Amino acid sequence: IGPITKAELGEIDAARVTVGDKVSITFDALPDLVIGGKVTRIALQAAEGSGVNYTVVVTLDELPELLRWGMTAFVDIEVGD
Repeated sequence: IGPITKAELGEIDAARVTVGDKVSITFDALPDLVIGGKVTRIALQAAEGSGVNYTVVVTLDELPELLRWGMTAFVDIEVGD
């Protein structure tokens, strides 16, 4: 298993995502870097205190050297049909 990150999805988006969907991740601090990965887990229950948001776990294809914990990221999930 590669490096792991988490994303929070609203209920409408969480209902469309499935384990195995491909993702592309970009970072505010590293605008030229795009990392691939896939959805490996979707919470069955909304996270407490977050409204109606579900935690989605993503496994990254690689862990670039310049990447640091806590950097702001945008996760684009390619939802299957």
